[in-house]
Formats: sequence, C-alpha cells, structure tokens
Amino acid sequence: MTANMIACHDTTPGPVLKKEGLLSIGLAGNPNTGKSTIFNALTGLNQHTGNWPGKTVERKEGELRQGQRKARVVDLPGTYGLTAVSAEEVIARNFIIQDKPDVVGLVVDATNLERNLYLVLQVLELTGQAVIALNLMDEARRNGFIIDCDRLSERLGVPVVPMAALKKQGVPELVETIFTLAENPAQPAPRQLNYGPAIEQAIAELEPFLQNKIYPARWLAVKLLENDQAIIEDLRSSGNTVALEKAAALTAASEDSYEILIAEKRFEEIGQIVDEVLQRPANRVNLSEKIDRVTTHRVFGLPILALFATFTLWAIYNLAGPVSEFIDGVFQAGIDWSREMLSGAPWWLRGVLVDGILTGIQQIFVFLFAVLVVFFLIYGLLEDVGYLARGAFVLDRLMRWLGLPGKAFMTLFASYGCNIPGVMGARIVDGEQDRIITAVVTPLIPCSARIAVITAIVPIFFGFGWQATLVTLFIFTLSLVAVALVARLLKKSVFKNKESGLVLELPDYRMPSAYNILRSTVTRTISAMKRALLFFPPFAVVIWVMFNFPAGADQTATWGMQLGNLLDPLAGLIGLSGKALAGFIVAAPAKELSLLYLGVAYGGGEDGVAQVLGMVWSPLQALAFLVFLTLYAPCLGTVMALTAEVGKKWAWRTVGICLATGTLMTALLYWGGKLLGLG
Repeated sequence: MTANMIACHDTTPGPVLKKEGLLSIGLAGNPNTGKSTIFNALTGLNQHTGNWPGKTVERKEGELRQGQRKARVVDLPGTYGLTAVSAEEVIARNFIIQDKPDVVGLVVDATNLERNLYLVLQVLELTGQAVIALNLMDEARRNGFIIDCDRLSERLGVPVVPMAALKKQGVPELVETIFTLAENPAQPAPRQLNYGPAIEQAIAELEPFLQNKIYPARWLAVKLLENDQAIIEDLRSSGNTVALEKAAALTAASEDSYEILIAEKRFEEIGQIVDEVLQRPANRVNLSEKIDRVTTHRVFGLPILALFATFTLWAIYNLAGPVSEFIDGVFQAGIDWSREMLSGAPWWLRGVLVDGILTGIQQIFVFLFAVLVVFFLIYGLLEDVGYLARGAFVLDRLMRWLGLPGKAFMTLFASYGCNIPGVMGARIVDGEQDRIITAVVTPLIPCSARIAVITAIVPIFFGFGWQATLVTLFIFTLSLVAVALVARLLKKSVFKNKESGLVLELPDYRMPSAYNILRSTVTRTISAMKRALLFFPPFAVVIWVMFNFPAGADQTATWGMQLGNLLDPLAGLIGLSGKALAGFIVAAPAKELSLLYLGVAYGGGEDGVAQVLGMVWSPLQALAFLVFLTLYAPCLGTVMALTAEVGKKWAWRTVGICLATGTLMTALLYWGGKLLGLG
C-alpha cells in the first residue's frame, strides 16, 4: 500500500464546530485489530488511563488535536459484540447509547472482515455517526486480498478509511473524516437491518411498549428477542413488565429461537457484504497458519515455548552481565570519590550517604536495570510478533492441570514483568471464581524485581553457565508447582465450579516494530526503576541504621542483629538465619529491597553481596533463600492491586496463602536437601 492512499469518501475540511466543550469520539473494535495503535496515533502523549466507574476494566482517554480543532477520544474495551455477556460489552454499548459520542470510530481488521463486521452491524444499529477505520490494509494486500472500499462504504452507509496504522498510513484521512462527521449538523439515522418478516413483525409489536428517552425502541425490541439479560433486568427494575410479558409471549409462540434467527440474519448480511467487496486468492494458506502448524503443534508447541523461556534466562545472564559490570564500575568510582569527599564528615552522615543510600542505588542499577531491559525487550518482541496468544493456546492443557483457565497464561506471563499488571490482567479471565483464583495465585510468580535478586545471587553459588540457568528454571518450576497446589486447593475447597473452556483468538503473526518494542521496553523499565528508586533511599537509611546503631556498639549488638537473634528459631525452620529472615520483613514493601538489605547487612557493596554471602551461606541455603523470596508475600503495590480487583478480604487472604506456601515449600526443599546430603 502506498503512503498516499485514496480515501473512500470526501475529506474536504469543514467548518470548526461551535460547541461548548470538546467533541467526543468513541473508538471501538475487536481485540487485536490495532485499535490501541490508532488511539496512540490520534492522541500521542495527550492521554491518561483509569477504570470505568464501578468496573475493573481499564478506561483510556486522550485528546485529538488538528489545528484549532480538538476532540476527546475514548478507547473503548475491545469486544466482539454488544450483547451483555461481559463487562466490556456493556461498557462499550452504554457509552454509545448514554454518552452519545459525536462520532464512533470502528476499527476493523482488513484481514478478517467477516469477524469484525458483526460488531460493526451492531454499532450501526445504535448510531449512524460512525467511520470505519479499515486497518491492516498492508497485511491484507500481502495476503492477496482486494477490498473495494467504496462499495463497502455504500453497503454500510458510513465512510471507510483504509489504514496501516503502524506505518502511520491513513491517520490524517481518519482525523479529517472524524472532524467532518462531527461538524455535520445533518446526522444520519442508525442503520436498520431487515431481519425478515417474522422478526420484523415481533419488533413492531414490541416497539410501542419500549418508548423512552435513552434507548432506541427498535434496538430494545431486538435485545429483548435476543434474551439480553442486562436489558431484561433494566426493564424489570423500571417496572416495564408489559414489554417483558409481551416478549415472553412472542418467544413462546415462535417455533425457532429469535436469538439464533437474529444472529443468522446478521451473518447472512455479513456474507453478502463480504462477497460484494472482497476478492481473495483461492486455496491460499497464509504464513501465520503455516507457522502455527509448528508453534501450536500438540508435540512441538510446548518445547518451543520452553525454548523461548530458556533463551530469556540465558540472555539475562549473558547479555545483562557485561552491562551490569560497566554500571558497577561507574558507580564504584562515584562511591569512592564520595567517600573521599566526605572523609571529614561525621561517621554517621558518611555512613548513611555512602554505605547506605549510594551503595543501595548502586545495587539497584547493577542488579536490576540491565535485567529489566533484557527481559522487557524479549517480552515486547514476543508481544509484538503475536506469539503470546499462542503461548496461552499451547499451555491450555497445562493450565487446566494447574487448576486455571487457559487465559490465565496471559496474566501469569505478564507477572514475570510485574505482579501488579498480572493481577489487573485477571480481568480477561471468564467467570468470577476463575478470575479470583487467577488473581490470588499471580503473586506466586517471580516478578522482574525477584528475578533480578535471583540472577544476582545464583551466579555466586552456581556460576554463570547452564548450571545457573537450570537452577533458575528450577526456582521458576517450583513457583508453578505452588500455583498449581494453591489453585487446585481453592478449586476443591472454596470454589467448586466446573472447568471453563478456552475461546481465544490467534492474531496473525506480524513483523515486529522496533519503535513499538523500544517504546514499551523504555516505558516498562522506567516505570519499574522509578518504583524501585522511590523505595530505596528511605529504606537504605533504615537498614544502615539497623546495622550500625547503637552508636559504637559491636556488630553483634546492633539493632539489626538483635532482631535477627529473635528470629533465629523461626528462620531455622527453613534453613536460614534470623539475620536473613529479617530482610524479608524489610523487603515486604518492594522485593528489590532484598538486594539493598543484603548489601548493607552483610558488609555493603558488591563484596558484601558476592564474597560475604559465598562464605556464610551454603548453596542449599542460598536456594532456600531464593525460593522463600519468590513465594513468601506479594509486595505492597500488588496487595493494593489485589484489593482493587478482588476486594480487601481476598487481598489479605492472598498474603496469608503466599506466606504459608512459601514457608512449607522452602522447609521441604531445605530439609529434603539435607536428607539427601546436599547441605
């Protein structure tokens, strides 16, 4: 597709609308159509996120600007239809009906018109103020598809803008079309699909009982015939029992299900439209289908996924290492200079600033920064290519064995970056009980902060080669075993529900965009580093004071060691010292603090973490420490996310579940290792 695409309609600029406040634009579409890419292209950095009122579904808004023209753009949740099956569908349709946006932008995947047009037809029954953003036209052409945009526009009765949003093609035309539509005082009526004599007769009989100021009467009649439970509840709560009784009578008198007949009529209309506007090559299997024959194969799919996971760990150890060494050298020079400059300062001030704060910041950059960059680069690449959905498909049977639905893979994989979006991602899981279980087990997955601690300590005892990779994989496997045990226990005790099936769309593979990958890597890395640096300075002071006061006291008499002595009996149950266990209390707000604690508590600096730990811990104790760190408790931010998603009760239950699981599994690991002579 060329950069100067021919629009399917007139895009001559219109007059600026003299209207109080901003124009309102709703952006709707199926998942995986590039809707977020178009939203970002329209709004740039002028956007913010939140939740829809009363829902745990993310709300994204931004401002579209073209000269003096401005509009508020709302990115509606991705959905396949407007029947009230999910919270996303209810939000999308209520926004269109109740907020009455000036224009609805419908993002359509040009490579899959049939699937996307089902939502389009439903939206057009609500409003005629719409524009079709026909995205991924470059991929459609690559697959040999020829789409007649002019004819598609005629059949739907709304403008159609061909686009390739990743390449910024069609964005100016879409912007101009949006403002032209919004500024047109003669707004077109909603498109009415003829459902055939029987259904049209039923609609006509219901409409007189459904007159109101919010919903179109015809649309309400169709929803009643479709047995839409949300609409039925709304009518029941408003006291409109006459319409409900009439709909029930019509449904009982019909030999066929109105719901099925309406869906069939929509698909029939879609088939006719597609036949008219789309030419496709005969007997052509696209590249994505060929690749999926291998990546989603029953035998080869799981080893391929394991290969990606192993490569990620190998890259962390072998690519992040040199970067960390360079950063360490730079910081060490700065610390040495600072110590010399503060040689005449009071010992406590020098200690707090150099051995506490600067040493702590050094460790967060040395052990966390490079790991985050490598991890998020690989994560962003797999995400951009389209492999993550395949991972969910491949792991569906394993997820079921773990006691989780297949979609839970997406949230668990995201949790390796950070547990907070992992918990929030549980929203995609169907069913309230499965959603709670997924959110509860998510903190058992090691996030990037814990991965950084693991990859910092493992080489001290197991080197940097494949042995370190295998040990790290062992820790990750134990976390998945913990996930399985907790999920299955909850399924058998608290939530005794049936297994849910996996319905998952596999988007076409796409060439990765370096810009998208780098942007997501930078954004995620900065977010994680900002969070770590927010906690580090104050906790660095606390930890340094713990192990240097009372002033002049012997090291064994400091407050930190006294706390460690009190914890020794408990710590002994899992093979650790009380001094090490005290670190888990300090690191409860943020797991990155473990590195800071170890550095300060065991002598400070790189020598404190690497050389001293190597002398005071055995490899089995190091493994016990890392397993307990992985499982023992969610960080403060994750607890807050759990509270928002599943409520305060389940948030604190999760803390207890994690603590019990971490203690049990660490104790079994340590004492089992001792019995085998590994201690």
